[in-house]
Amino acid sequence: MFALPYAISVSGFWSSLAAAVLALFAVLSVHLAYGEIISNTSGSHRLPGYARIYLGNWAGHFEKFTGIFGFSAALLIYGALGGSFLSMLFGFSPLFWTVVFFAAGGVILLSWNIENIGFLNLVLTIFLILAILVISGLAAKSGFGKNDVIFLGSDPFFVFGIFLFSLTGLSVIADARNLFPGKKDGLFKKAILLGTVVPAALYLIFIVSVLMASGMPSIESLAGLASQMGGAWVISLGAFIGVLAMFTSYLALGFDLKEIYRLDIGMKELMAWLFTVLVPLAVFLLGADDFVKLISIVGGLFIAFDGLFVIFILRSLRKRFGRTERFLSFGLVSQILLSIIFGASIIYELLYQVF
Repeated sequence: MFALPYAISVSGFWSSLAAAVLALFAVLSVHLAYGEIISNTSGSHRLPGYARIYLGNWAGHFEKFTGIFGFSAALLIYGALGGSFLSMLFGFSPLFWTVVFFAAGGVILLSWNIENIGFLNLVLTIFLILAILVISGLAAKSGFGKNDVIFLGSDPFFVFGIFLFSLTGLSVIADARNLFPGKKDGLFKKAILLGTVVPAALYLIFIVSVLMASGMPSIESLAGLASQMGGAWVISLGAFIGVLAMFTSYLALGFDLKEIYRLDIGMKELMAWLFTVLVPLAVFLLGADDFVKLISIVGGLFIAFDGLFVIFILRSLRKRFGRTERFLSFGLVSQILLSIIFGASIIYELLYQVF
């Protein structure tokens, strides 16, 4: 969320609008497709497991690699930015608070089950939504009419991967299905729809407000907002939003990565937890710090690969079983369009961000 206003200032309004529409269409389609896969497959799996079942061992191994690498990079981003926001709130160095963030998240991932983590996320998310609405309203009021819109940016494709990263919640859908035991696929589908559309609406409110108030923001634009809105308290409120956003995302993604290690790699519970917590922390301590570029790569490359695999898995599932509980129409035109969107995203990231 905090990277989106900066990314839009880089890509420009028209490119960002097109990217937002395409990303929402792609993410919502993939979320519903994944929900259909989960509802029509017996057993408890994660995406690498479904890839192995429907596409073969090679696909399962590939998804293990991309899932572990992409999730670990995302946890690194959440932990590092969470540490930066905690430093804004309480002082001391971001490095110290990043270690504290990873430690607190690690304790919860080790000792709590998914129901407890889900309840904590619910409570924190309520505060998160309220705080976003407050700071967005104040930012919009203070910045109304002050800044010009950047219609054409320097890199029109940069923002798409960040939109994908921000909107995607694929990792929590498998656990969400457990909240709807029995034949409650209609409720499960509604949960997926709301879980995708509501964050998109909040992002839109936040983006417009920040761009109105600060014009050319950076990923850490809270100080700029404070100067526009009249007080250091705005930094504290914004940092509070940041901590909540990073921590809720860290817990959800961390639990899923631990389950990939446990279910798809075959690790014991303790070893899966250690890898989940320590690998991102170790990479951070080794000096990884270009978070905007890393967000773009994770979103535009690894999440795009996940999207392609979900498309192929659902095609295979429907061919194998014929009549299934359908979550979306998923016709040939939609499949081709989604494949083009994700394929173009992968090519861009490889050519312009990785190499």
